[in-house]
Order: sequence, then structure tokens, then C-alpha cells
Amino acid sequence: MSKFNKYILFVSVIFLLGMLLSSCNYTKHLTKDQTLIGKTSLKLNTLKKIKYKGEFESAILSYAQPKPNTHLLDLDIMPKFKLWKYNNKYWKYVKDTMNEKITKHKVEPPSLIDTFKIKKSALNMKQFMMNQGYFYAEVSSKIVPTKNPKISNIEYSINAGKNYIIDKVRNETQDANLLFLINKNAEKSFIKKGLPFTNFSCGLERERLYKIFRNSGLYDFKMDNISFIIDTTDRQSLINLSEDPFEQSVNFTQEKKENKTINITVKYEKTKDSSYTQVYHFKNIFVEINDVFAKNAQVAETTNMLDNIHFKYKTLPINRKVIARNIFIQPGTDFNTIDVEATINRLNQLGVFQFVNIRFEKIPEETGQLNCFITLNTSAKMDATVLGDISTSDGDYFLGFGGSVIYKNRNLFSGANQMLLRASYSTEFRNDNLLTGQKRFYLSGNNASVTSEFTFPKFIVPFKQTIFSKKTLPYTIFSINYSLIQRIQNYTIINATGSFGYTWRESNKKQWRLNPSFLTITKVPTRYLGSSFKDKIENNDYLRNIFSDNTIYGENVTYDFKNNPDNELKNNTALRISFEEAGTILKGFNYIYNLISDNNISPIARYIKLETDLRRYIRMNKSEWASRIMIGVGVPIAESEALPYIKRYSAGGAFSNRGWRARTLGPGRSLDTTLNTSYIDRTGDMKFELNSEYRMNLLKLFSGVINLKGALFADIGNIWLFNKSSDIPGGEFDTRYLFRDLAISCGAGFRIDFSFFVFRIDLGFPIKQPHEPKNYGFTFDQLKYSSGIWNIAIGYPF
Repeated sequence: MSKFNKYILFVSVIFLLGMLLSSCNYTKHLTKDQTLIGKTSLKLNTLKKIKYKGEFESAILSYAQPKPNTHLLDLDIMPKFKLWKYNNKYWKYVKDTMNEKITKHKVEPPSLIDTFKIKKSALNMKQFMMNQGYFYAEVSSKIVPTKNPKISNIEYSINAGKNYIIDKVRNETQDANLLFLINKNAEKSFIKKGLPFTNFSCGLERERLYKIFRNSGLYDFKMDNISFIIDTTDRQSLINLSEDPFEQSVNFTQEKKENKTINITVKYEKTKDSSYTQVYHFKNIFVEINDVFAKNAQVAETTNMLDNIHFKYKTLPINRKVIARNIFIQPGTDFNTIDVEATINRLNQLGVFQFVNIRFEKIPEETGQLNCFITLNTSAKMDATVLGDISTSDGDYFLGFGGSVIYKNRNLFSGANQMLLRASYSTEFRNDNLLTGQKRFYLSGNNASVTSEFTFPKFIVPFKQTIFSKKTLPYTIFSINYSLIQRIQNYTIINATGSFGYTWRESNKKQWRLNPSFLTITKVPTRYLGSSFKDKIENNDYLRNIFSDNTIYGENVTYDFKNNPDNELKNNTALRISFEEAGTILKGFNYIYNLISDNNISPIARYIKLETDLRRYIRMNKSEWASRIMIGVGVPIAESEALPYIKRYSAGGAFSNRGWRARTLGPGRSLDTTLNTSYIDRTGDMKFELNSEYRMNLLKLFSGVINLKGALFADIGNIWLFNKSSDIPGGEFDTRYLFRDLAISCGAGFRIDFSFFVFRIDLGFPIKQPHEPKNYGFTFDQLKYSSGIWNIAIGYPF
């Protein structure tokens, strides 16, 4: 360990000891009758096991008041830093109780024992248990002294007893349409025979029914039209769950009886609005377009009609057909919120409106008829952005400078078509002896690219689009890219790529992207190869296959699934599957071309490629557990011996196995000195990766604007060659060596969350290295601080 690291460790230990020893500071300003709360705990006894008991207990403890003072980083072993800061300037804060640091919780006054609040907390906990169906729960509290006479703990005990089980559910309504809708959707009910009764499940059921009725034309239906009557076998203990919770708890009869069941009657009745069972239909759709950026505001107003939609505007910056095509509310159909929300989302997605508003009006003289009014305010048509950056990269270069110019047109040809043009250039510098044999700072590479992308909010196909549903939210995307990668005195790679494809949504959870055609032409000009690099290629078939000219023509399809796309705060699962094929169609073209001209399109890359990426996010109160498994397989076919360079896999770096630098891991268990240069990436045809990361909140700064988070992670995986190569011994995939080939790293990191982007720094340590023959590659004996790999990036790794 270096002197600097020892100094940092010594200062950190002294600081923590000082904070811990300052605990006596917590109580020095308390009066004789005041006692500080040490901690709050809960003992929960239930007759049956509770699923997610930890979350259940956390929900109960959230009702505990007063709460203890917070610990640094929310860890009980750490000092109560905010209370310590408060006491250090006690006389200042005691005279100014509304000081900004107190109101913004930057410092905390001592949290004191308050018997009245403790009793009130117990009543709140009891009401919570009742809402969960435990009507006979017993809640008690006690104050437990500690070794310090000025500090006591609060301990709550709950004996839950039995909770009610639903026996019968009856729906009470005289409207045949309501009853039909209830029975039709009964399978998804939250209250069924045999389930435990909770107020929460009744709330979910009310919300579910409300959405069903509103989406079936019942415009006037309100949640207040649904009420629940709870009928128990013991009518003396029947409680009205809508009364004051504290009065409920006081008046509740603590009478225990075995085998409690409950009957629920769901009533549907009129409240203030007697027309709650009236089915409404859309009659007229009115669209008003306000061109906020119009140069001449004195133009006369125009009204006309298209596709049964009434339009009103002064200037028409967007084609009416585009707007009509993306409105899902249709005259004559039943009122429903699904079409309304889909219309709002789609019109916003077009990118040409900065304001979209929809409102409805009943037609007084026509019962059950609604007029729909859509107001659209335009946004700026064009914008340009200039970006600059300074960067560094593990292994690739020491320092890089770059810039980009981006131009966007959001309303090309007045059809809400989007055009993006981007030109980028960057240059890289190294600080080593790779080029001249003597360490120095020198220019090592240049990168340039030009990209154009055109997005159309519809399917562009050679047949009528009426066979497609408008609700698939289709897009057609054309893109062209030209890029140049230059590594001075080594190689130059030129890429030209063009593609067109479609994206659409099968449902709210499922999305597709299909590229029926893409073409990539890769050139590695021999005249730009450095002499030493050319020697490496001539003597290595593996490198010669990678750094070669290629023509890639193929097609691909990608499927995306998210189980909970509308609420990122809940547990979430995401799956992506993609398939790509290249070479077959071009081989057919080449056959015809050869018959006509006696020439060939060469070389043609032929391969198939399949990838799956599965991610799982488990959200907790102040933390998150994120995991990912990724499998990619590329199979070269026919005369192709390896995947083209731009289609190959790599491992290591900030978004992969963080115990290795970017593109320096693998393939397999190989350790080929031929690849021992920063200019040649380690690549493969196959990839497996398993990542798991526990993320926790540490500290909020500037009133929560910046959130400092920590993470503990483990990464497992590697890349392999599909075909065995004598130039890369051990690089091929072989099930006999699978465990040995897997590289494992673990580490910790910090994330600074600025809401709009996340700055991340991770330190990963390789603990299992595939090329090590002993102990299956485990190298715990080699672990030291200097063997760690620092990874700096923007955004989460997955």
C-alpha cells in the first residue's frame, strides 16, 4: 500500500472514530425530563406466514411517531450526523426553529420520547392491521431504557391474530349492463372467495371496476358510485371502515372468535349524478390547430372536414391526414379512456406539438352524445445543437477531444416526418511508448462520422395500410451512416451503412422492430496499414479475417417486452430477443450478377446471429436489486470463417465485466501475445454475461436535487470463437472448459443521480481469470488495491 493510500485510510479511521465517540454529544442539551429516542423496533407475531413480511413490517413502522434521528448513510452503525451538527450550533437553532437547514432537514433537532405520540402510533398501527383484515390484532408499545439514562428505545409488539377470509361476494345493481360487465371481467377481481380480506384489495377492486365501466361508455360513472358493505358472522363487531380511524380503534370490540369469514356486497348506486349508467357515444370530433410560430397572425380562420373530423385553423403547418390518422377517437363509438389516452400519447409522440389537450362536452338536446374537442399547439419546427466533449477510455486512448453538430427537422414536408443530420469528429491522444518505443504524448487516432435519419409516423409499404390497426403506433425509419476510424501507423476502417425498417407496438407491453433490409460496406485499405500491423495480419488468419473488406446485406428483427412499462417504481422485468441474418439474399443477387457480367460481389459476409437480454429489477424502499443475463450467438456460415468486425462481440469495460478494461477479456481462456496491443480488440462470435448489482441510496444533496447512491456488484461472463483457430488457442467455445472460461469480477461503486443523467464510477476486481490454469482460475491471492479497474461512465450499466 502506498504512503498516500495509508494516509487516506488513517484519516478516514480517525474521522469515523471521532464521529462515533461523539455520541455523548447527542444528549448534552437535554433537560431533566427529556429522553432521546435511540431506535424503534417491531415484533410482529402472526398465525400464518406473511408473504413479503419485511415490506409488511416496514409499512407498519412507517406509522411510528416520533421517529429516531437519522444515521449517516441510513446505516445504524454510523453516527447520527444531522443531530450532531444541530447540537454543535444548538443555541443558534433553538432560537431560530424555522431555520432553513432545519426545514430542509440538513440538520435535525433531537427526537424525543413522547408518550402521547407513541399511543397515537399504536392506534394507527392497529387501524393499518384492520385495513389488512386483522380485525382482532393486539398492539402494544413500551419504552425500553438503555445504558445511557438519557436514551431509550421504543418497542412495538403486534399479535395479529386471525384475519377474515372472504366467503361470498355479491354484486348489487339493477342495471343489466353493469351486471354484464361485472360478470364478464370477474376472473380478474381482487376480492374472491377464499382470499384474505383487506381494505386495500377493496380499493384495488373499486379502481378496476371504475376503469372497466369508463371504458365501456359510462362517461358519468364515478368511483363514488361503488361502495362496499362488509357483513361478518359477528354483527356486534361490524365496523364502518369509512369513519375516523382513531374512533374506530377505540370503539372496536376485542372479541375473538375462530374461523372468521366475511361476506362482501358491492353496491352500485347513484350519488350526485343520476345518469351514471348512461352509455355515451362520440358524435363529433373537433380539432383546433394553433400555429404558435406563424409569421402572419392576421390570416382568416379556416374550417373544413376530413375523415369525419372537423378542423379549424388559421395556418396549417401539418397535413390534416397525419393528424386524422393519429386520432383514435372515432364518431359513433362508445366513450372510452383507452382511445383518449392513446390519442394524447400518439399526438405527443409526433414531436410537432408542444401542447395537446382533449375535453368533452355533453350535447344537451341529445341524450348519451358527446362532442370531443382537441386543441393542438405547435412546437418549433427546427433546431440545431453543437456539442463538445473531453473523454478518456480504458486501453484505447489517454485523452480525447470531440465535437458534433446536430440538426433536427420535426416536420419535414409538413407530415410530422422527422429528419436528423449529425456530423461528428473526434481525435485521440496516447501517453505511452507503443508508437516510438519511447514514452511520450502523441496523436494516436481520428474518428469521423456523418449520419442522416428519416422517421415517418406510418408504415411505408407498397400496399394499402387499412389492414393495420392505427393503435400499433407505426414508424418507418430510413438511416444512412458513413464513418471513418483511423489508428495512426496501424489501420484505417471505412464503413458505409444504410438501412430501412419499421417499429410498431403490439400492445402496451410488447414492441417490435423489423429491418427487412440493411447494407454495410466495410473497407480496410491496405495502403493505410502500418508496416508492423501488416506483418501481424499476414501471419495471423484470425486477424486477417477480422481486418478485411466486407459486404454485409441482411435483415433483422427485435422483440421487446416489459411487464410493467407504466410504473418504473414497481418490480420490473424486461426481455429483448433479436435475430439477424446476412448474406443469403446477396448471394442470390451475386449469382444473377455473375451470369450477366462475369463479375462477383466479393467478399460477402454470411452469418446468422441470435441475442437474448433478460433484465429484472426488484425495487425496495431505499434500494434496488438489478440483474441481467445476456446470451449472444453468431454463426458464420458457408465460406465465412468469422463474423465481420463490426458484428463481433467484446467483453470488459464499464457496461460489461467491470474487472477488465474495455474489449480486453477473452476470447475463452486464451492468452495470445499476438493480441497484446491496445489497438487490437479481443472479439468473439459468442458471448455470455451475467450481471447482478445491489443499488442503495446513500445521501441526498441540495434538497434532493442530487442523489448519491452506492452499489455492490458481481459480473460473470466471457466471449468465444465459434470456429477453432490455431492462432487463438483456447479461444473456441467448448462445454468441457465452460466453467474455467467464465471470468468473474466483483466490486463497488458510486452513482451521482442528477435526475436527467447519472454519473457513475465503479471499481472492479478480477477474482477468477480464465487464462489462469490453477484453482479453476480463482486468484484471491492476487487481490490488491492496485489490481482494481476503475470504470467511469454516464448512465447505469443495465
